[in-house]
Amino acid sequence: MLRWLIGLATSLVGNHIYLVTLAWVAVQTTTPVNVGLILVAGAIPQAALLLVGGVFVDRIGPKPTIIASDVLRTLIMIVFAIVVAGGDVSPLLLGTLAVMFGLVDGFFLPAINTAPRYLVPRGTITRVVAAKTIVARGAEFVGAPLGSWLLVVASAVAAFWVNAWLFAVSVAFLAATRMALPPEAPGQVAVPNPEPSSNKSGVSVWADLAAGIRLIRGYRTLTTLLIVVFVAELGFSGPMIAGVPLLANETGWGVRTVGWVLGGFGLGAAAAAGFLLWRKHLRRTGLAALSGLAAMGISVLGLGLLPTLGLTVSTAFLAAGVLGLISGIGAGFYGTLISSAVLQLAPTGQIGRVMGALSFSSMAAVPITYALTGLLTGASNARIPFLVGGALILLVAVAAFATPEVRQLAIDRTDSAKSTVG
Repeated sequence: MLRWLIGLATSLVGNHIYLVTLAWVAVQTTTPVNVGLILVAGAIPQAALLLVGGVFVDRIGPKPTIIASDVLRTLIMIVFAIVVAGGDVSPLLLGTLAVMFGLVDGFFLPAINTAPRYLVPRGTITRVVAAKTIVARGAEFVGAPLGSWLLVVASAVAAFWVNAWLFAVSVAFLAATRMALPPEAPGQVAVPNPEPSSNKSGVSVWADLAAGIRLIRGYRTLTTLLIVVFVAELGFSGPMIAGVPLLANETGWGVRTVGWVLGGFGLGAAAAAGFLLWRKHLRRTGLAALSGLAAMGISVLGLGLLPTLGLTVSTAFLAAGVLGLISGIGAGFYGTLISSAVLQLAPTGQIGRVMGALSFSSMAAVPITYALTGLLTGASNARIPFLVGGALILLVAVAAFATPEVRQLAIDRTDSAKSTVG
């Protein structure tokens, strides 16, 4: 598993360097409107292909999909480096390369999210997902600053070449990782697959995709979890990512508040994942995950209420950081446990499609919540997105608490399949 984590780390660091460098090259060569269009051009195909990518994961396995994706991402980075070095950079060309990278990412994400099921028995998936969360948070702290440093001390060309090297290293480590579905532990019942995936040449990708959608609709627990993920993302990402800078600017807290809140969030999420990595078994998984979701909602709501309390700038700054930390702890428990639950509930032969649907539920909400955050702020003030988002998260948390199959969710136990699938 260590090789998989190293390969994952280098790949995720490369992702963050790519985003920083692409945005910077676009800023230096075109208009602000085109910068936004270039970034959206990469995000749309990525989200659109997540479900199709899940089908390919089920057909050929996560390892070949991951390796092929990383090889293609390596080649795309080399093309980026050559194009930028040539100096003839146009918005259309950058947009085309961003679309290519997004298309490949649509296959990479469901494959990398499916991998834990192929690395360890279902009863220990939570610890692997927790380790993955820690690596992802670490990549955020390393990748963006490293990309900025490369742009300062070298150039965008150098950043793209470093990225190509990182993706190539990822290919080497992931190729050396053994991925195969482990046998079920004694007493553990495999999740039944009422719509087994077919690798026969007569079955189309679209037929397999339709089978995956029918399966998800047939499992109430899976359907409910995917809805919870979408609504929670709708209430959280916009205020926390786009809203915090707007709130800091409007209240006069200053730009340092942005790093303080988001840094606290990352620290809290890593701490929660570290606890789950250390804790071998966690009873009442559903309650723990939903409690984390409620903490996220309270924190977002708290950030929206903070400017109305009449606190000094220094006190508000400290309080905002604490709320960011609490939201991170909540997200660490909620995100890790929900991902683990979905991985365990997914029937063999449909794991890729289920994880592709989970990624789609999360990512499809992002452009919507970003747009709503901007619209609500422009129409009223920067506090409103936090009040609306926090209320939405708490509302979906209450609805999930009221759903027995989610509230009573239990994973990392030998009887988990019997007790969670319904």
